[in-house]
Parts: sequence; C-alpha cells; structure tokens
Amino acid sequence: MTFEQLKYIVTVEKFGTLKDAAEHLHITLSALSQGLNKIEAELGLTLFQRNRTGSTITKEGRIIVAQAKKILFALDDLYESAEVLQNKLTGTLKVASIPGPFFQLFATAQQMKSIYPDINIQIREQNSQTMLEELKSEKVDIALAVYNHEDLEKYPDLAFTKIQNCEVFIVAHKDSPVIQGGKVVTEELGEQPVILFDDKIVIATMNEMKRVFGRNDIVISVNNPHIVQQYVEENKAYTIGLDLTFNHSQRFMQDMSSVKIDFLTEIPTTHSFGIVTKSSRHETQLMKEFAYRLKKDFQEQQPNLTETSL
Repeated sequence: MTFEQLKYIVTVEKFGTLKDAAEHLHITLSALSQGLNKIEAELGLTLFQRNRTGSTITKEGRIIVAQAKKILFALDDLYESAEVLQNKLTGTLKVASIPGPFFQLFATAQQMKSIYPDINIQIREQNSQTMLEELKSEKVDIALAVYNHEDLEKYPDLAFTKIQNCEVFIVAHKDSPVIQGGKVVTEELGEQPVILFDDKIVIATMNEMKRVFGRNDIVISVNNPHIVQQYVEENKAYTIGLDLTFNHSQRFMQDMSSVKIDFLTEIPTTHSFGIVTKSSRHETQLMKEFAYRLKKDFQEQQPNLTETSL
C-alpha cells in the first residue's frame, strides 16, 4: 500500500463519488477504481459501496479512512518540519481579523514572510460572526475574533485561544454632548447621531441602550471601520466599539473622548479576544507557527484604551 493509495480513499470519502475524486486527484476514473480495488483486496475489506449515485463509505471504511488521514497528516508534518529546519516553509494561509488588530496582524505576517519568503499569507477584515462561519466551512484558516460564552456554545467544533479581555466603549467626538466631564450623558444617547460597525456585539449593545435610554432613529450601520471614523469626525457623532478596535487609531482618538460602558446590566460588556481555528482540521506547521507568533506579538504589544475626557 502506498501513500498515494491512502490519498485515494481519503479523497473518495470527502467527495462521495469516484468521478469527483478522480477530477480532484487529476487521475483517470479507471486508475482510481483500480487503486481502490487493490487497497480493498490488500486489506480484505470493503471500504465503499459503489452504486450509480456515488460511493457510500462502509463502517469498516470509516475506521480505515480515519487512520489513513492520521498517516497523511503525519507525513505532511514530517515534510513541513524539514522545511522549517531549512527555513523553507511554504504554503498559503488565509487569515481574517476584526478591525483594529489588523495592523499588528500585518506586522506579524511581514515578520513571518521575512523568515519564510515562500509562504503566502492572505489577510482580510471581517466581523467576528462572518469569520466564525467561514472557519467552519474552511474558507478561513485562522481568525482573530471577539467572542463570548454564547459563541463557545454555538461553535463547539471551533478552538478558541484567548489572548485578552476586551471592553465595550462609547467613543464620541470632543464636541459631541454625549460625553461630558468624563461621563456619558445618557439623555443625549437617543438624540445624537451615531454610527456603528456591523458587528453582533456592537449591535446588541446599541439595542440595549435603546431599550434603556430611549429610541435613537439616527443610527447608521456599516461594515467599513474607516467610514465609521470619518462619519464621527465629520458629524461630531459617536460610536460604540471594543477598546482594541480603537487601540491603533491614534490620530482618530486625538479628537475623541471615550468611556467604558459599565452602566448596562442585562448584557455582557466584557468579551474575549483571541485566535480561533477549526478543531477537527489538521493544523499545518504554517498555521501552528503563525498562531504562536501572533499570540506572542499581541500579548507583548497590545496597548490598553484608557478613558479620556474633555
């Protein structure tokens, strides 16, 4: 039995049909069928029941395919370990992040690229909910996301590695009446223009503030953090967000006041920020190395947002 034949059975199990598996493996249907027959004959087991609609894996097949995956993962690790020892790590890594930590993420990616020039790291900004869903479908390899206990229960198949706590803040232009003397003027929350980044935690916080302090009809929600900052500056408005979202926006924060939201009791205002991956997915050496450096860099360099006043 060869490693190539192990790839055959793993791929058939993944795609469900010999035709699709053969196309993915770039071999003929005949070659794949013969390869499966040889494996089954060697093992003395029927791994797949073939019919016109596809190939259904048998009980014995599930056990054998699970072992085949472990062997292939171990082989990948062996080759990748050799690449690391030679500073020749290769591969593509798809990373997503919430706004704010994006700049630290980019710095870590540049450092990795300088050590391993043949790697390809693709980075994009997204809200946490989109990232968690894309981790499940393996459209994203690593996510820098904000989460809470509700997410831990909703996504049991994801692995959450906490970096730090994060708090929800109100950030307002210094000319806005929303923050005065270092405190939130709650009477103004329903009267002043507000813009939000389209994120579950932010929207939930705004909805709770509406419930407690009155409806605000001047609410805009966008998925671009730069538009949020521009709108607040130009309209002397306010926004709601996580402290780490504003940590790297020093120019923007120069004209802002900020206060931690500690006056809401029905919803959590402290959340977790960390690295999220898919538990059942095999971690490549590139994923492990990048996640390690990422956590280390954030813990060393992530500043804290302090409350500022007029």
